Amino acid sequence: MADDGVLRVEVVARQRLALGTGSEVSFFTDSHAFVPGSVLRGALAASWIAEHGPPDRGNADAAWFRELFDGRIRYGPLHAVGSGVVPVSAWLCKYPKDDACGRQAVDAAFESGTQCPACGGPLEQGKGQVQLPAGMSLERITRTSIDPATAKAKEGELYAHAALPARITLCGFIHGRDPWLEHSRPLRLGGRRTVGGAADYHAESAERQAPAEQLTADGNLTIRLNGPAVFVDAAGRPRTDPDPVLDLEGAEISRTWARPVTWTGWHAAARLPKPEELCAAGGSTYQLSGPPEILRQLAARLRREGAGLRRAEGFGDIEVVTSPWRPVAAAAVAALEPGSDAASLDWHRRVQELGLDASLRRWVVGALRELQLDRARPVGDSAAPGRLAGELLARPAADGFSGRQRDLLRSLFTETDLGVLRDVTTLLLADLPAAEGTE
Repeated sequence: MADDGVLRVEVVARQRLALGTGSEVSFFTDSHAFVPGSVLRGALAASWIAEHGPPDRGNADAAWFRELFDGRIRYGPLHAVGSGVVPVSAWLCKYPKDDACGRQAVDAAFESGTQCPACGGPLEQGKGQVQLPAGMSLERITRTSIDPATAKAKEGELYAHAALPARITLCGFIHGRDPWLEHSRPLRLGGRRTVGGAADYHAESAERQAPAEQLTADGNLTIRLNGPAVFVDAAGRPRTDPDPVLDLEGAEISRTWARPVTWTGWHAAARLPKPEELCAAGGSTYQLSGPPEILRQLAARLRREGAGLRRAEGFGDIEVVTSPWRPVAAAAVAALEPGSDAASLDWHRRVQELGLDASLRRWVVGALRELQLDRARPVGDSAAPGRLAGELLARPAADGFSGRQRDLLRSLFTETDLGVLRDVTTLLLADLPAAEGTE
């Protein structure tokens, strides 16, 4: 049965994924650029019912179904590899001139600024939108009804919808483990499932890396939504930030960067629309203040359980952030080798979450370059990966790493192949200021 572990989920789309944003007045239905947690949960529930039957009173496994899909397990959103949610606290160049502009941002949760750090141009605030990788965009599909009498298109019956393209890989997390969830299986995601939505689901036990120090230098806790969240006050009225009493154990919200969004959905089993909710959009960011020990306990709980209502349905997924957000450089993502991008971007994210300062990031880049040179030598001339990793981390320049940081770096140095090492080096270089990255 379910436990408190974490599953890392990877879904490979075999067909287009139409993830409609709700009813449209016009002929066009837009699509989300990610898979909401509620969609992943619904697809897995449909797969369970196909295997075990409807969870009614006559089904001995009904309690198991409720534990999987109405209990403590939390289904997070899935994002395409290389994509990311632009935080509402981030300000980006309004008229980016090149990739240098495209990879810069001013994250108001950690820094101040009114101009693009690269070109000095004006900035515009993030809206919680999902930035897809370079070269990827939502596809537009147009269809029409056919008049059976004439075998021609009917007048005034033109329909169009957007969809994520086929053959993309999406990744995310499920908080809570169950053996059934760890079995690979085909899924149907989103709508238009007679002509699309087919995907392959894989999950493995993992751990969502927590920052070494979850509080910022001024003693505050900064949290960010990975997807929509349903917040209400004590009277049940909707709001766009967590309630200090209901959600935050009394911690205070000192600063808020939030954006409202309406959210609806479709209950496939009941064949009825779900109620429309006023939510806080993904990317909404909150700075919390309070006693340090309370904030640390709150950080662990929010990462595991989320906040707000309808969390079992995929809402309210939260991450703790300790450093300014930066977009992944388009040129760096485009340079990744086909087939290794998912692992490379996952390792890049895990290194980012270590919260290393600039000097330690430069040391990691240098160590990765040394490892690449060693791996490129003939087999008889290269050192064993584990031995070289130990030698690198034993050097005086590596004394600034904590024990947890050393463990993750040792895994990066020893458990990855040459292609991933090269890709992670490219991505880490893109994080550095232009003058440092070219040294």
